[in-house]
Amino acid sequence: MELQKTIMGQYMLLNQEPTLKKIAADTGIQITRVFRLFNGSTMKLSEYQIFQHRVKEKMGLTDTLEEMAFDCSLKLSPEAIKDIEIYLRRKMEIWKIKHASTQKNKIANLLSA
Repeated sequence: MELQKTIMGQYMLLNQEPTLKKIAADTGIQITRVFRLFNGSTMKLSEYQIFQHRVKEKMGLTDTLEEMAFDCSLKLSPEAIKDIEIYLRRKMEIWKIKHASTQKNKIANLLSA
C-alpha cells in the first residue's frame, strides 16, 4: 500500500493535481476506478505499472537501466554482476555523503543567520 501511495503522490505532483477525469483519460483507467484508488482501494499490478510508466515518462526516464540490469543478470558471470553491484553501492555511498554534507551546511547557515 505504501508503494501505491508513493506512485500516486508522484503522479499528482508531476501533473499539477489533475482532476479524476484527466487522470482517467491519461491512464486509460475508468474514472470510477480512479476514484476508488484515490480513496484507498488496493491497486492492481497493471494499474500500478500504468502510473509508474506515466511518472517515468513525465520525468524523462526510460527503462534502460532496468533493462540493462536484467540483460546483465542473464548474460554475465556472477563475479561480473558482483562487481557492478559493488560499483553501484559505492556510487550511492558517495551520494549519501555529499547529501549529508549539503544538509549540514544548510542547517549551519540557518543557525548562523
